[in-house]
Amino acid sequence: MMKIDIHTHSSYSDGYNTPKEMVKYAKKIGLDGIAITDHNEIKGSLNAMKYASDDFKVIPGIEVSAKEGHIICLGIEEVFETYTPADEVIERVHELGGVAIAAHPYDRFRRGVGDLIFKLDFDAVELYNGHTLLTYKSTKDIIEKIELPVTGGSDAHIAEDIGCVFIEVDDDIINSIKHGNVKVVSNIKRFRIIKNFLKYRLRLNSLL
Repeated sequence: MMKIDIHTHSSYSDGYNTPKEMVKYAKKIGLDGIAITDHNEIKGSLNAMKYASDDFKVIPGIEVSAKEGHIICLGIEEVFETYTPADEVIERVHELGGVAIAAHPYDRFRRGVGDLIFKLDFDAVELYNGHTLLTYKSTKDIIEKIELPVTGGSDAHIAEDIGCVFIEVDDDIINSIKHGNVKVVSNIKRFRIIKNFLKYRLRLNSLL
């Protein structure tokens, strides 16, 4: 089984580290792969793919700001117009052979899609997210009412957060997510998340 963090952000959107730095850190902590899912930007993901190898996978991906909320799209190399309707995003992702995951669905502050997980053709729902600890239980209770695969990711915006949540999956990553053959591993330590968030803000401020 491979250990992969499928929700991260690089300096190509609102993350701090370059894709190269993120891949390097993911390898350092023992992950077998990563997806750079920048907000409405594919260049970071494509850049990271240059550092893939036989023993380290880089899955192409993007986090789309759809009209109704955020969608993690994996296995595609296409950019969408901001605020494209969610059903159109999902349909196109499926046409391209990818998967569409509802990101932090019940985190309203970060534009989760909420109850649309019941209405739209999502492949999976992100239950575990490194930055939505407060909505975990309510999300879990709701997700238990539907038959959708569950995933998780760190939502890292700084390299040190990579791997606080990851999935264990076999080599056929996209199909494994579609069919729910995924184990989510959470190593979230609240103090570390807060510490790294403050570090991230300080680093960004130093660039201003």
